Amino acid sequence: MMRRWLLVLLISLSGCLNHPRPDAPIARHDFGDPAGRWPAGGIAIRQVKVEAAPWLDASAQLYRLQYATPLRRESFAASRWVAPPGELLERWLERVILPAQPGGVGGCRLVIMLDELEQRFTSPTASEVVLAVRANLLQGKRLVTSKAIEIARPASTPDSAGGVRATRAAVQALAEALAAWVEESRQLASACASS
Repeated sequence: MMRRWLLVLLISLSGCLNHPRPDAPIARHDFGDPAGRWPAGGIAIRQVKVEAAPWLDASAQLYRLQYATPLRRESFAASRWVAPPGELLERWLERVILPAQPGGVGGCRLVIMLDELEQRFTSPTASEVVLAVRANLLQGKRLVTSKAIEIARPASTPDSAGGVRATRAAVQALAEALAAWVEESRQLASACASS
């Protein structure tokens, strides 16, 4: 009985995440400046495109109470992204990847399907951000190679601010994973060079 009461209390308190005080300003976040460099000499990439799942086509910062309502997606009421996550990720990756590319013609298109970006609470005091993508290298319309990547990073605090910092870490880890994947696929560089 006590456990059921505690669960009801926690769910009720979590509703406060969705109802800010009337005078509370909405915080707007982005992914920050990219860190590190894209490795030179791999597959030439001439364009980066990110397409997002329909539920990520808004500026809401999403979370899920995995321990209480695992089938319910919520959004923080007082915290938003400055643009839909797919747009933020596309601009961020362009800033990382495109300056490292050789001049001239040729190169593949990197098309990323953003399938998931949410903060998952495993308890009232612990959460992680999960970022899931499907990355495709295309020569014209022909698929050269593809890879599914899922990254989870713990949030330093169990709130939207912790989720923003964990998202930043997850996006940086995604760039590193993409760079490693491209490096592993160097034998395909000739296909991209002639596109």
